[in-house]
Amino acid sequence: MVSKRLCCAVLLLSLFTFGLYAQAADANQSASNSQNENSELNQIVQKFTWDNMGDVLKYGISIEKYDSKKDDFVLCYEHETNEEETFDCSVIIEPQLPPGNYRYTIEVYNILGGLEEELTTGGEFIVYKAYRPEIRSVSYPLSMSSTIYLDDLDNDGIIKIEGRNLFTPSSGMDADEGHTSYFLQNKQRSIYPEEILSIDEKNNREVLFQFDMRNLEVGNYNFVAQDSSGLHNEFNNASAFAIKFKKAVDFDISADYLVPIILHDQTFPDYMGANVWPLSGMVRLNFFPVKRNWGYIGVNLNVSFTRMFTDKGGYSIDGNLLVGHARFVYQLPLFRRRFMIELHAGGGVTYFNNFVFHFPHNLDSAPLNSMDLSFSAGLDFQFYINKRLFVELGADYCITFNPDTIMGMVMPFAGVGWQF
Repeated sequence: MVSKRLCCAVLLLSLFTFGLYAQAADANQSASNSQNENSELNQIVQKFTWDNMGDVLKYGISIEKYDSKKDDFVLCYEHETNEEETFDCSVIIEPQLPPGNYRYTIEVYNILGGLEEELTTGGEFIVYKAYRPEIRSVSYPLSMSSTIYLDDLDNDGIIKIEGRNLFTPSSGMDADEGHTSYFLQNKQRSIYPEEILSIDEKNNREVLFQFDMRNLEVGNYNFVAQDSSGLHNEFNNASAFAIKFKKAVDFDISADYLVPIILHDQTFPDYMGANVWPLSGMVRLNFFPVKRNWGYIGVNLNVSFTRMFTDKGGYSIDGNLLVGHARFVYQLPLFRRRFMIELHAGGGVTYFNNFVFHFPHNLDSAPLNSMDLSFSAGLDFQFYINKRLFVELGADYCITFNPDTIMGMVMPFAGVGWQF
């Protein structure tokens, strides 16, 4: 039985013009004919294919070309398949179809030679004249090189290519020239421009693209110009483009003013009469060995010092509170990496150093020294004034586990830093 299923036939795009710059000749012109000193026509096979219908005797293929003068379709190709073509469900169209708009009809004949009219189907397609794009240079005008450094604060994501046969993208498609797609490509991904800023429509030699900086991932790429047939430029040094960080790793150091505020545990409020200690400072070191477009991952070392003192009239108490932690850090760059949001969390120690009661007549208690396990987590905002100098504002929560108590405190801070 003849299958009741018929899928749409497909015309494989087939006219390839290499190095063409002037107007191409007709598609059925011999490949050896010279068009001009800068261009030549190269043809390959036009193959028309469709899905297998099962046990059939043959297929009848007819193709009509749209004639704009007559405003109608005119028959230009008619063929009944032989045994091999029927088995392969494909025919080689000769002579080749020139560029234009076409419609096709496929008739199915059962094994008795009868036409299965209910299975007759058709559709439309376009044959484009294919031009092989050529890219002679890819540049990032801001740095006048073929590299974007993602950590440059002035990045604008504008990339320029120069070459030949650089036609308009799909929005400007027509049956003669087709359209050209543009994108960056490597083995992992393809990155498409956000918009075309300008294009040399007269000579087709230059295109200016706007890329979204958030979509640019680190890697080595080729800039691809691909026409509607799938024909694209050669991949060589001229089409190479790199996206990287100027520095493989970042090292930041900052000095901050810190105000520890004890939230729970009454030891210090009861003995020293306060839970806010403004005589404090902190040093932070950040190291980021992993830098990607989606953020930086690294480690943080921070050490804070707080001087604690109270005078009760008949006696006084003083001592030092030191907190040191090693933490994992994640930074999210925003606004061309001028603004950073940082999350960090980790553990370390809290050191209660030399807490002493001072009484009249030079009588002092034995000093209290205790080093205890503690953990902290926090949020930090950084704003870069220039490529290296930044200011920051943040807060940590620190919890300390002492044999006699559990102390929790919030530690807001503000400061200035430098990136090496």
